[in-house]
Amino acid sequence: MQSNQKAALTAVQPAGGQVLARTRAALANSARSFQTRQQVARELALLSDRALADLGLYRSDIASFAKDASRIQGAESVIAAIAADLKALVGFHGTAAGRTI
Repeated sequence: MQSNQKAALTAVQPAGGQVLARTRAALANSARSFQTRQQVARELALLSDRALADLGLYRSDIASFAKDASRIQGAESVIAAIAADLKALVGFHGTAAGRTI
């Protein structure tokens, strides 16, 4: 990499090395949620129809139930985290032509 490219990269990185921190956290939450969803769905699929009925579920409800069970409250979406990190990298502060966006 040329020296001017290195200088450009270091100029846009925030202090403390927190480049794309929100994106990394959102991806980690997404991976954790996916793993939990798969585990819940796998375990519920092993139950008999009678056992599922005792829980108030039908076999067709398993995917929806697993998705709801794996949801992390307050977790930021990956898209929102990427947008926020990119705005921070380019120095966008939410104003254009004197008005707040």
